[in-house]
Amino acid sequence: MNNGILKDAKYREAAEKGWEALKKYVQPSGKLGYVQPVGHAPFKNLTAEHTHVYGVGAFLLAATEMCKMKETQ
Repeated sequence: MNNGILKDAKYREAAEKGWEALKKYVQPSGKLGYVQPVGHAPFKNLTAEHTHVYGVGAFLLAATEMCKMKETQ
């Protein structure tokens, strides 16, 4: 969307809904939880205590793109 590939308003709506859902996984301490470990089979009992740097990095990249999108509204 920020690069002009997805232009329809439905994509903006989907991105905003997804972002609202992702924010719910940030703990009051600021830690991002429920992140699947690298190189493992899917966990069946993933918890708020599960976190890994690649999940945090992806979250921060998404946050950056959401900020850019909000600036263009």
